[in-house]
Amino acid sequence: MIASSASSSSSSSSSSCFTSRRQIHHSLCSRSRLQAQLPKGTIKRSARRGIQAHLIDCPPSPSPSPQESSSSPLASLLSAAAAAPSIEDCIQALEASITRAISIAPKSSLSWDDIPLWNLRESFTKPGQTPGIAIEQWKPAQKMAAGALDWIEQRVIPILEGDHLPSTANPAVQLEGNFAPVPECPASGIRLPVTGRLPDGLDGLYVRNGANPRFKPVAGHHLFDGDGMLHAVRLSGGTATYCSRFTRTNRLCQEERLGRAFFPKAVGELHGHGGAARLALYYLRSLAGLVDAGKGMGPANAGVVFFDGKLLAMSEDDQPYALRIEGDGDVSTIGRYDFHGQLKASSMIAHPKKDPRTGELFALSYDVVKKPYLRYFSFAADGTKRPDVEIPLPGATMMHDFAITDRFVVIPDQQVVFQLLRMLLGKSPVVYDPKKKARFGVLPKYATTSDELKWVEVPDCFCFHVWNAWEASEDEIVVLGSCMTPPDCVFNESPNGHEEMSSVLCEIRLNLTTGTSTRTPIAGLNLEAGTVNRRVLGRQCRYLYLAVADPWPKISGIAKVDLSLKKEKAEVETENCFGGEPFFVPRTSDPDAAEDDGYVLTFVHNESTGVSELLVLDAATDNLELLASVQLPARVPYGFHGTFVSEEELASQSD
Repeated sequence: MIASSASSSSSSSSSSCFTSRRQIHHSLCSRSRLQAQLPKGTIKRSARRGIQAHLIDCPPSPSPSPQESSSSPLASLLSAAAAAPSIEDCIQALEASITRAISIAPKSSLSWDDIPLWNLRESFTKPGQTPGIAIEQWKPAQKMAAGALDWIEQRVIPILEGDHLPSTANPAVQLEGNFAPVPECPASGIRLPVTGRLPDGLDGLYVRNGANPRFKPVAGHHLFDGDGMLHAVRLSGGTATYCSRFTRTNRLCQEERLGRAFFPKAVGELHGHGGAARLALYYLRSLAGLVDAGKGMGPANAGVVFFDGKLLAMSEDDQPYALRIEGDGDVSTIGRYDFHGQLKASSMIAHPKKDPRTGELFALSYDVVKKPYLRYFSFAADGTKRPDVEIPLPGATMMHDFAITDRFVVIPDQQVVFQLLRMLLGKSPVVYDPKKKARFGVLPKYATTSDELKWVEVPDCFCFHVWNAWEASEDEIVVLGSCMTPPDCVFNESPNGHEEMSSVLCEIRLNLTTGTSTRTPIAGLNLEAGTVNRRVLGRQCRYLYLAVADPWPKISGIAKVDLSLKKEKAEVETENCFGGEPFFVPRTSDPDAAEDDGYVLTFVHNESTGVSELLVLDAATDNLELLASVQLPARVPYGFHGTFVSEEELASQSD
């Protein structure tokens, strides 16, 4: 992991991750210059695949039989149980489905004698025979349903899933090393060791979100599936304190009450026949009153933004969660946040855009099941919501990010789509559709309908993240994003087994008059996760600070991209250190200050020593000079996106 050149290594002697060895200079393209540091030598992209599956303590499931592959109990379970008019009728349907599952399963794998601790009609009331997920307040019929559904989850669904998990859903791969979860670390007020000197005026809270599963996965698991955990460093007067806290979502609270992973995990579990069965299982548990599905099931693990007097933690499958930052830097969950009843949609994406000039917040909400598949909406600076604008789409599309300009919102409609029926064919519901034309929609910010929406095709483009956009002229918009190949590599294994991920920073120009576009690569490195100076969000910028995502999904460096220059500079080092998203914090509120006048904050972890640190880098220097490093009292897993909450914002918090 890097951020500083050899000239600054003397100021960071205690941070052994940052000792530069040599420099590489080469021409790249006509529009950019990057400062980055890369790992020395060849790093195998498959290094995380060859580890033991020690996180799963259940025996491997038998492979499905040919008969079961062609005729599973899933159809019977869905049609009969879902149509049941009462819980008792649901139990009868479940009994019939279980009997069918036993009849078609391999003879050595299932029998009625295998049902643990209970019998559908009798044993559930006996002392010591309560099903594992039963709660004392449940009625007898609910206990029967809980036991039946538990048994289906433990005995039937593993047959549908088989004994092979792709690397993108294998917990032993996805939770290996510093991707493994950690317990909470409450604020203690203890001042942390600082090497170097924290800059004067850098006061506030740096907080970064990430996925941290509270319970062991019961099946497949993807990096995006874990419960949201916030890692926060309070900076004040040259000192630093730390805490890490779960965002206490509806999902987390119910699973803690039940004592195990219970809700379906959106990426790792919901694929193939087993994914369809787990989704059906969830709705049946909801029907029986075993879980409360009306309060969302998102983990709030991806993005964070400070708005409406609250820190909001977000994942795009749910509404945001509001949190309060305490005086000692601790973080507490207020609850699921619908903006005082104004947000009717069940979700909001994890990358809303806060306009630095007006204080307004702009956001999207997408639906993978029913129309409208996409809604656009915004909030005034005081939190007042404007009406939804339904965006017409032919189908459900993965829409993780978007952009704003002074007058417009720029909405990507790309080639990674949701096709839920693919689960019934044994496939992933998130898929790259090469027949679809990738395009960007441009809509006036304050539109009340989609009538003024203009679509511009951008062939073969999938930007998982969009860094900035601005209006180059009355009819041309510039978009900066990282174009990912293969487009669905975050979610699915490569079909040929060896195609590697690339994420190339590109300049995309949209001509609103002709409806045409151009796309120009800016850098040859894999650049994912990062930021611009928030002061220039929506306006032309010169600098970007992006993570060097190599070897994916680890981050081995930080790139300062200067769009006005023409060369790439890479500093190479050998230490076994990896980091996270870089976040730019302005040094001053002066609107006339230089765009790169500020600091870059990022977490890093040394895999050799096990030490995690917060680094403070000088954003104005070409080599991102290390100013200070804060040694953290606990391991900080690799995570997602962060923000910086200023002292003024901390003082403005509301409940």
